[in-house]
This record gives sequence, C-alpha cells and structure tokens, in this order.
Amino acid sequence: MTEALQPIEGITPGALWVTAGVLLGLAGVAIIIFKIIEFSWKVKDRKMSNKQHEGKDMTDVIADKVLEKLEPRFKDIENKLDKDKNRLDNHESAIKTLNSSIDSIKDGMQVTADALSAILDHELHNGSTDQMQRARDELQKYTNGLIKKV
Repeated sequence: MTEALQPIEGITPGALWVTAGVLLGLAGVAIIIFKIIEFSWKVKDRKMSNKQHEGKDMTDVIADKVLEKLEPRFKDIENKLDKDKNRLDNHESAIKTLNSSIDSIKDGMQVTADALSAILDHELHNGSTDQMQRARDELQKYTNGLIKKV
C-alpha cells in the first residue's frame, strides 16, 4: 500500500551542511560580482559626467543642474505671463475705445448744453437770432457727425 520513504545512503548531516555552505558561498560570490559591475557603471557614469563638466567651475555645474530642474517651471511661468499680457493688451484696447466713447458723449453734452443756453438767452433777452443760429449750426454739425459714424 504505502511505501515508506527510504533514506538515501551516503548523505550525512555534515554533507548537507557543506552543500548549504557552498550554495550560500556561490550566492555571495554572485552578489559581489553584481555589486562590482554596478560600481563600475557608476564610476563610468561619473567619469562621463566629469568630462562634460571639465573646465567648468563647480558652482557653474551646480547652477546648470538647478536650472535644468527649474526650466519646466520657468516655461510654465512664461506661458502664464504671455496669457496675462495678451489679456492686459485687450483690456487696454477696450479702455481706449471706452474713453473715446466717453469723450464723444462729453462733446455731445457740451453741444446740447450750449444749444439749451442759447435758447434760454434768446427767451430771456428777446431776440438774439445770431446766437440761436450759431447754436443750431453747432448742434446740427454734431448730430450729422454722429449719424455718419453709425
């Protein structure tokens, strides 16, 4: 039915310990070789980096590395500044347009006030037709100018 496991002849606990020690030793040697290769790559990279920075002052090297890390942030800030400048330029243009409209309204109010003043003077002083004629001409000139702009 069930066969009992038979011990392997010639294997002793001492032989098992030696085998385990050899395997651990081989694993240690493999790790040491890997670390040596990794170290040599780092040394090679450092030499390449030193060749690139040869003749430069250490502060220049550090500044280059800092600028390299900050460059994406600078580009982002530049983009935001460009957008803001465009918006401000548009606002400036709109303000100029509004100011010219306000100046036009002021001119119209002045012409209207002059015409009203001429009417009042005419009524008060009975008959200054020259003043009424000038006020009417100015008012007509202003309103004709507005109609031509539209």
